[in-house]
Amino acid sequence: MLHPATFRVSHLASRVSRSLTCISRLRTYSLQNSNFERKRQYIVSINRSIVQEMSLSTSNGSQPNPAGAIDFLLLLQQLKLTKRTGWVRKNVNGPESIADHMYRMSMMALIATDSGVDVTRCIKMALVHDVAEAIVGDITPHCGVSDEDKHQRELAAVRRIKEMLGPDTAAGCEVESLWLEYEAAASPEALLVKDFDKLEMILTAHQYEQTQPGLVLEEFFASTAGRFKTETGKAWAAELVARRCTARDSTVSQAAAEDEGMHSAGAGEEGQETGRKRARSNDDVHGE
Repeated sequence: MLHPATFRVSHLASRVSRSLTCISRLRTYSLQNSNFERKRQYIVSINRSIVQEMSLSTSNGSQPNPAGAIDFLLLLQQLKLTKRTGWVRKNVNGPESIADHMYRMSMMALIATDSGVDVTRCIKMALVHDVAEAIVGDITPHCGVSDEDKHQRELAAVRRIKEMLGPDTAAGCEVESLWLEYEAAASPEALLVKDFDKLEMILTAHQYEQTQPGLVLEEFFASTAGRFKTETGKAWAAELVARRCTARDSTVSQAAAEDEGMHSAGAGEEGQETGRKRARSNDDVHGE
């Protein structure tokens, strides 16, 4: 028989899952339906209250048994081994793994100081938000999978992880709760972590551009422009974009200087050769 707290969390999780499916379906009609954003916000507001209830319900479960804990930790190896799809698609040399991405997001959460935000919960959410990818892989819009199908695959993976840890454990319930909260953007913490998800991506893109000459990753910056929701996300993204612009201007200036130098060197060599030809011509005239 399920622990009462576990039953409560499972019931709440089902409610969030159903409304997330509604959001996914609404996206399909977003271009034709002017009420899309209003409906989405209404569903998200419902999710926010549900997830708050879930957070209170996850503190009463038991601990995972050793076998379940080790199974889960072994599964996490896939996050260390799986390279992020976007970088693989762009032929980046030495692309980061999913675990690399999640680690820096967690550090972002640690140093952020947004008022009214639970830092500990942000860190946990950053660690959990892509945990389903240990099972389903890194699915991107370029993979030909619909938003709804992606959500259902990842939800099934999260529930499998919950079963692995034990459906009546605090850890299993919290993983599910954090993931659902993030997916629904159902709290200030979720909105901040979603900003960190985008920010970490463009940070990585910038560093790849800096270290791999000729690599242009503009599409990653374009896809995030204007989509940051929190003050921290907006400020940090603006700082990064400014640095990228400065770096690109510097690269262009350096390339122009090198071209000018090569042109000057070529002109100098050409002048020297002309001088040598004139000297030989004078020698011929004077019979020397």
